[in-house]
Amino acid sequence: MKKIIVLEGQIDLFNMPIQEPIIKPKEKVIVDKQETKEDHFQKIINLYKESCNRIIKTVSGALLVELEDKTKYFDGQGVHEFDLGANVGLMPADEILFVNKDKELNDLQLKKLNDMKVTQYIKRKGDSNIIIPGEKTVVINYKGWVIEYEQKPKYHENELFVTEMTKEITDLADKVTKKHTNITEFEIDDLVEIEYKGIKGTGKVVRVYNNGETINVDWEGKRTAFYYKCVKKIA
Repeated sequence: MKKIIVLEGQIDLFNMPIQEPIIKPKEKVIVDKQETKEDHFQKIINLYKESCNRIIKTVSGALLVELEDKTKYFDGQGVHEFDLGANVGLMPADEILFVNKDKELNDLQLKKLNDMKVTQYIKRKGDSNIIIPGEKTVVINYKGWVIEYEQKPKYHENELFVTEMTKEITDLADKVTKKHTNITEFEIDDLVEIEYKGIKGTGKVVRVYNNGETINVDWEGKRTAFYYKCVKKIA
């Protein structure tokens, strides 16, 4: 057997101490779950949704809660920063979340709308503005000012009125102050006469909503919402 000679300073592989590998336990990273804006807002919404006039989520990320005499402003974290007056003007891209008290249009707005001769407009529940969609969004506010916006409006299907304005607005004062006697005369499957972009046609009522002011008519393979004043019932 060959003798192994270990010189001074050499490492004897057979006598080296065996070192166990050190395995560090994996650190458990605890991440605090942060509340989102929606969580903050939901608490506020739940608190006020029964008693407020309306609740709006603004395009900038704030929350507005309108009461009878003021509007409470909450930032994106749900912090109440200050109070505004009632009937705060809204932007087209603001989202109306809850409405317990609607905002009426006035005769000045309706006259402006009639003068502009548009074929459709948006009246959102809880908003005192008339919104005219298009390449640019046009707003007629309660003071009669006409303002243009780049932003697209947020609204519900039953808040869009397709209409020939010269026939829709025949009595501005009546629109604001009186309840129309023919507002609930339409029923599902009624045969009606309509006019769309200057073309007259006949169709069938398939839906009535928005307190009877919007009549959804199926005609010539199309289905369109009309303001009730532009729909004539065929006897």
